[in-house]
This record gives sequence, structure tokens and C-alpha cells, in this order.
Amino acid sequence: MFLRSSVSSRCVRNFCHNSRGPIPSIGFAAPRLGGRAPTMLGSMYRPMSAQAGKVDSNVPPLFDHTLRGMGQVVFCNSALSGGLISAGLCFGDPWLGVLALTGCTTATAAAGLLAAPSANIGAGLLGYNGALVGCAFAVFLGYQAWTPEPVAATVVGAAASAGVAMTLGGVLTAVPQYTLAFNIVALSALAFVRPFSSVNPEEVAEPQGPEVMSGLDWLSSVLTGVSQIFVVNNPFSGVLILAGIAAYSPLAAVATAVGSASGVLSAVACGADMAAVKDGLWGFNPALTSLAVSIFFTPLGRAYQGLMVGGAVATALATVAFNKTLGTALEGPTLTLPFCLMASLAYLMGSRVPGLVRARAPHSPEENWRAYWAARGR
Repeated sequence: MFLRSSVSSRCVRNFCHNSRGPIPSIGFAAPRLGGRAPTMLGSMYRPMSAQAGKVDSNVPPLFDHTLRGMGQVVFCNSALSGGLISAGLCFGDPWLGVLALTGCTTATAAAGLLAAPSANIGAGLLGYNGALVGCAFAVFLGYQAWTPEPVAATVVGAAASAGVAMTLGGVLTAVPQYTLAFNIVALSALAFVRPFSSVNPEEVAEPQGPEVMSGLDWLSSVLTGVSQIFVVNNPFSGVLILAGIAAYSPLAAVATAVGSASGVLSAVACGADMAAVKDGLWGFNPALTSLAVSIFFTPLGRAYQGLMVGGAVATALATVAFNKTLGTALEGPTLTLPFCLMASLAYLMGSRVPGLVRARAPHSPEENWRAYWAARGR
């Protein structure tokens, strides 16, 4: 089977190193936020800012909602954030960028046909899973770039993701649904494709140690870990994605970078292949977990900081475990299932660990902080 792009071939190569554990095999994003009208993810309401839900009368609604969906992959209810992220994807992999936008647009339109709440559609909450379906299908279906089959698969899969997300919204009661709808749709397809089934372990290169890493390599690894949230292997794409997050929340961008860096350090501690670290495969799931902590908790003290970093490290280790078990069974990537699990566990710790304060209306670290102190009359 043909696997396009270096990120796919590297992921396959790392998948074969069972002695060290298959390295994270590419994944993506999280639950979402929303505007003044309540939006429901799982059973939890998340108010959206009044400005975030407004659409410029000169901008077609579907265009605005699609860009917000691109931003919601990383918890940003902002068309500007979505635009910067889309630019980053198209810079790193134009074909993947096109399929991501196709998936997000399709899922958003499908949600309208399914009569989803308009506030949810307008905030991009039903488009982001479709964007990730497009990213995964661009890399893992095994077709050349700019061929029709991945486009058709993305349209079908993205439309299905909207229906799955709506169903999950009425089923999950204790935690956000994160990117679970994306994982259900994409893994269902990849279970038939089995993208790593044709790999010959004898052709896999020997693992590289930390001595091959330069100072620039370490920085690039953190940035590429951010870009791998969208299955793009490019540090400059990571810069644009971080810029998109920072346009919505500078502290959320910092949390994302801290999570990716924590994943890199976890790889060193585990003696992982540095080639995988350079490709960002240890960074994306931890980055998402740290980002989720910054969104759903109030930034207060050491408990918050410990959960952000500790959650990222635990997610890196969980990704290895998922790849050794589920990844081996499916002969493919495990996407962001490790993130979904560890972020859910982190969320549940909010009511059990002293010093952790869950945000009443998750938005951004800055807004969570202001809301916390406003409720206390300061």
C-alpha cells in the first residue's frame, strides 16, 4: 500500500519497533467550547462569549462556521484562529489542508441538515471532527495526493462524524466528548484499510539516540509535535498553529507548547527513537492534554501546573501502550484515543484533588481566571 508523506512512513517505521514500543501514530484534538447561548458537549454546558458567536454580515455563515470548526480542533471558537491554522496546514501539506477544510465544511453542512442546534453549528462544535477525518484520510488511506477517492471518503466520513457527535452529546454524562466522534469514524475506516499491514520489519531503520539531536532539533521537535495534532510533519506549520491558538488565548498556546515539550522529555526518559521525536510523534497527544487542562480548569497554583505537565507525561506513556495493543491489533494508528482517555481522567480529577478548580464555564485560561475572581467579588 502506498503511504504518502514522510510522516506516514516514519510512523510505520516506528510502529515496527516493538522492542521499544510502537511510537505514537498520529492523532488530533478535543472537546469544544462555545457562546452565550449554551452549547452541550456530553452533558455539560459551555457558555460562549458574545463576540465569539457573532458572524460578520459580509461573511457567508458557512465560511465563518467552517473556520471556527478548524479552530475548535484546538478549543478556539475563533474564525481568525481557524484561518491561521488552515494556513499552517496548507503550508505544510496543501493536499491535507484541502481535505481538512473539505471535511470541516461537510460536517458543518451535515449538522445543519440534521437540525443540530444553531449555536453549536455557529461555534464550530460540529465541524472539527470532520476536519480531523480529512487529515487522517489524507495520510492513511493509501492514495496519491489529489485523487478523488480520499475526497469522497472524507465527505462521507465527515458527514457521519456530525451525526456521531450529536449522538454522543446525549450519551456522555460525566466528561466532554473530545475527539471521540472523529476516532470512531476514522478508526472504523482504517480497521479495513490496515495502513501498516504491508510493513516489513526487516526494512525498518535502527533507532536513533539523543546524541543525534541538536539544539535546533529539540525546538523543531516541540513545534512539529504541535503540527502533528493535524497530522502535518512541519515545524513552521506548528508555529502557525500556535499563532492561531495565541490569537484566541496566549496562555492556551503556552499550555500547548508545554504539553508537546513534556512529550519530548518523556521520549528521552523512555529511550525512544529520536527520529520519532523529530517527527513530533511524541508531542501531539500530550500537547492536547495540556491544552485541555488549560481550558477546563482555572489556572491556580501548583495543582493546576502539576496536572498540566503530569497529564501530558501520562498521555505520552498511554500512547505507547495504545500502540502496542490496539495499534498492533488494527495494524494502524491509534489517533487521539490516548488523549481522549487521559484528558477524561484529568477532568474527573477536578472534583477529587485539593487545589484543582474546574472552570464553571470553560473558555480560555484568561477568561477562566477572570470569572473565578469575579465570582469572589474581586
